[in-house]
Amino acid sequence: MIRMSGIGDVLWSTPLLANLRLSYPEAHIAYVVRTASAFVLEHNPDVDEIIRFEDESIRYQLGFLRRLRRKRFDLSIDLICSPATAIQSVASGARIRIGYDFRLRERLYTHRLSAREANHGHEVEFNLFALRALELPERTRSLVWHVSDDERARAEEQWKALGFDNETPVVALIPTGGFPSKKWPLAHWQALVADPRFDSARFLVFWGSDAERRDAEAIAAAAPHVRLEPGGTLRDSAALLDRCAAAVGNDSGPAHIATALGLPAVMFYGPTNPESQGPWSDRAEVLRIPDVETRCCRRLDCPDPVCMTDIPPARTAEALERALQRGRGEAAR
Repeated sequence: MIRMSGIGDVLWSTPLLANLRLSYPEAHIAYVVRTASAFVLEHNPDVDEIIRFEDESIRYQLGFLRRLRRKRFDLSIDLICSPATAIQSVASGARIRIGYDFRLRERLYTHRLSAREANHGHEVEFNLFALRALELPERTRSLVWHVSDDERARAEEQWKALGFDNETPVVALIPTGGFPSKKWPLAHWQALVADPRFDSARFLVFWGSDAERRDAEAIAAAAPHVRLEPGGTLRDSAALLDRCAAAVGNDSGPAHIATALGLPAVMFYGPTNPESQGPWSDRAEVLRIPDVETRCCRRLDCPDPVCMTDIPPARTAEALERALQRGRGEAAR
């Protein structure tokens, strides 16, 4: 399988992997993925080999294609169908090459799927459409994220060090994101943790970059029952997420990991469309401004993202109360 994309995109391909494994239990399933997103597939029982794409230079890409050719695959499924991934599909040596009918590169596939027919809903459904080319049944729609025993043990130690017990509910806060226009404002996060209706709860703020850590520290300073994630890999963060009772987050990779773990979640959406890229979970609630279609410019570099700033903390607090009442469950829809 080929999907050189971001964290959420790779995570949304795991239901397809699970269906392939159910139909071909003895097959060797390999996945070509960018190094930055490869951790999503670690410990996934449906993947036998993770082939990491590490460099955009021409020299590296030529060597990568030669190494791919030597593996002698029988079947390839390209979920991106960019010029680069189409060439990778051919280089894999697979006699059966499944891809979508995107312009001239569709000619590089032996089995072409209609992108228009596949693109009728969420990206998970777009990926699952590939099963049709193989005439395989869709037997599961659940996201897959497996927390290893080692990760679980480290998370337990960190949990105790943070002063958390196993009785008081801990809410994961995920104020991270790749674009400022997709982030709920810092002042709103501070107002949420200071809301008196959550005085008996605990909050754990997740962060990635140095700038996000500064924001996390500002959120933690707004109320005494807020703690900062201690830092580590994203897989370590996921193991801590797995211990939380609910999550509130921007449209970001870590928030989608929370939904894969079955956490009830509240997620903010502005410029991106939740119908195609929203949380894949029946325990997630999307918050948007009521008139988003007319007020949101859809620009990721928007200087005044009212589609995010106009989601009030009080509305989020009500959604979080509902999330805590829903409880944990499966991530399938």
